Amino acid sequence: MKHSTIALGIVSALTLAPAAEASLSGCTFQGQGTLQTQVYFANGINTKYADALIASDTLRSIYKGPLEGVEENSTYQFFPAYNLSQGFTTDVIQVFQQKMQEDPDGSIAYMVYDMLQAGLTNDAIRQTVAIAVTDGYLLAAALTDELLDDLADTMAQLSADAMKDLNQVNDLHSGLYADALLNGKRVLVVAHSQGNLFTNSSLARVIEMLPEHKESIGYFGVASPAAETVNGADYVTAEDDRVIQLLRVSETVLPANIDNDPGLLHDPRDFLNHGFLESYLDGRLSSRERIDSGIIQLANTLKYPELIAGEGAIRATLTWGDQPDVDLHVFEPGGAHVYYRNPQGSDGTLDVDDTNGFGPENYYVACNDVSAGTYKVGVNYFNGNGPETASVTLYLGNGTTFGPRQITLTEDKGSAGNNSPRSAFSLTVSDDGQGNALYSVE
Repeated sequence: MKHSTIALGIVSALTLAPAAEASLSGCTFQGQGTLQTQVYFANGINTKYADALIASDTLRSIYKGPLEGVEENSTYQFFPAYNLSQGFTTDVIQVFQQKMQEDPDGSIAYMVYDMLQAGLTNDAIRQTVAIAVTDGYLLAAALTDELLDDLADTMAQLSADAMKDLNQVNDLHSGLYADALLNGKRVLVVAHSQGNLFTNSSLARVIEMLPEHKESIGYFGVASPAAETVNGADYVTAEDDRVIQLLRVSETVLPANIDNDPGLLHDPRDFLNHGFLESYLDGRLSSRERIDSGIIQLANTLKYPELIAGEGAIRATLTWGDQPDVDLHVFEPGGAHVYYRNPQGSDGTLDVDDTNGFGPENYYVACNDVSAGTYKVGVNYFNGNGPETASVTLYLGNGTTFGPRQITLTEDKGSAGNNSPRSAFSLTVSDDGQGNALYSVE
């Protein structure tokens, strides 16, 4: 039976098996020995990946140089923590689901859902909302026949799609953040709009997973629809942000805290006064100064976490949801099967194992221990009571990253699944003729 406690720690180099004669030099990237911070942009609803990437790149262009200039030997990397859009209506439903999770008794949006399910007419729904909510006539006016009919016709499927996407995004984001912390990197998130709701959930989960790293992860919220912040996070929301104003009619939302109106002749904002780049990050707006100071404050106060997970030529990490146990498995070129019963392989080591839900788990091969041949990375659903999603990320010694790849697991297999894990990656390593590793990933 599998041991029921978390085994976290780095296996000492003195305990590693000697490298095989066929080992290659597998690392060409730089970064060891530097103070590293991962900066993520968490986007709002109805956002294409290309636009999230533009926002992340804009943050890089503004902040990378100044932040690295403050602290010697520090590096900052910028990435999107992408919230996939399922379309405007589904995204809106997803926000309502997140608000219901925040406060099940305080969500007027779910009151509308209940009335739709009960078969009330559109006029009856609007009349009920207008009476039940302070200034409810504003929300009632927004509940057009088209929107209510669309919700009624497609509510069940949209709700299922939105909830599935919500859970997958939470799993992905918490996995990204936990993985960086295990690898000794601070995590700084800049969240916009719905991204604040995802960030609250993800940070709360990561802090539950890695409470010792609570002071190494933080975020700054922009145009937040959330009712609260997690881990003492600061935020900025404009008084005339029309998106947040409308949501505030039906939901509990953090108060607006800035007058962001630069005057009619010098206003670069979009019509809703809500967009991240044009309505908050533009240097002509008061919000920009608040964002600058918030990011600098985090850069000055977040602690660098202790390195727990090893890295090198190959590194595979696993995270999942709240089911008790999913296991990381690696089959090495020489035939070694590395997993919880055999954490030390011929090449690499399973140095982080978890059995209490969420993960993470970590396998790595040191830079000079990688062998020519194929490494097969997979997962086994060891113990749980329902479907689960595993997220596996592969990091290589040439600085490239693959994933996270998500694997849907329908039921637990116990130890019977150890010899046939679900495949996540197949990595083939070859010799470039000079003793250096070349990687090919499927």
